[in-house]
Amino acid sequence: MNATDLDPLIRAVAAENAVLLQRLRGTQIPQHVGMAAACRTLAVELPRTLAAQVEADLQSGALAQRWEAARAAAAVPGASGELDSTLTAVALMLREHGRAVMRHLILRDKQWSADAYRLEGQAVALESVIQRLHRAGHHAGDAEVPAAADPASDPAANGG
Repeated sequence: MNATDLDPLIRAVAAENAVLLQRLRGTQIPQHVGMAAACRTLAVELPRTLAAQVEADLQSGALAQRWEAARAAAAVPGASGELDSTLTAVALMLREHGRAVMRHLILRDKQWSADAYRLEGQAVALESVIQRLHRAGHHAGDAEVPAAADPASDPAANGG
């Protein structure tokens, strides 16, 4: 095999790597960065919104109405009309769920960010490979590749 035979192969591998690099930089890395940003935003906004909703429902009586409907459906006797300690416990649980959501979203943010950094590392490595392939393609025409496995091309094997 001579150097001119390698040149199209090197160019093809370089082109494949360029497509992979474009996909990483054009799609996958931005998606991961976007998901990390969305998780950060949700981690701040969602628990606050849930807590505000629980407070509003608790103050307006909507949570009490839903609680009474749930108790009636479960055939549990009603309370005296004052703020039910069970209802307060439910509100506390709902607030804790909001904090659990926040913790989960923060964890997912860290995972998405780590994946984006990992993908960027892969993109840098692909760029390096592409550069080496291009250099190899330019140098492929400079020297012949020895055909060591072909005895017909070895002068010593032909009695030369």
